Amino acid sequence: MTYSYSKNAVEFIDEVEKFSNSKLNKKAELINLYESAIASEKVNDFEDLSFTAKYLRGLMRVLNEGKQMSEVGSMEKIKSDFTMNMKKATELIKNIISNSDDSVKKYFEENFLEMSQNSLVNVNELLADLEWVKMYMNKVKREDKN
Repeated sequence: MTYSYSKNAVEFIDEVEKFSNSKLNKKAELINLYESAIASEKVNDFEDLSFTAKYLRGLMRVLNEGKQMSEVGSMEKIKSDFTMNMKKATELIKNIISNSDDSVKKYFEENFLEMSQNSLVNVNELLADLEWVKMYMNKVKREDKN
């Protein structure tokens, strides 16, 4: 089943931004990712990335709460799951931008994929935005079913 997401990256991300009440941190980067996904026919990877981002954000919340609550069990399993899904998210980003021009690839590699404090902050903000993308996509899917 196809859903009624805009195939225009700017329009799509504008719709997500409106849905989030202007809470996007990395709007330009989201536009670039979605444009790359459309151009290289990797929209399914973009959707998978948004799902993974939403899951990772949930794991982050559990990890943060786990620091304060001693009852949260199996923190090692959660940390392992977080690490595995973080690797998956970075691989999906790499795959989505793999056919983009060199300047886009270099920008994402330097600002999101390097092992640095700056990249960690940027990727966390991008994941937060992708969580909004997933919530928006879920809303569209529900509306399309009605």
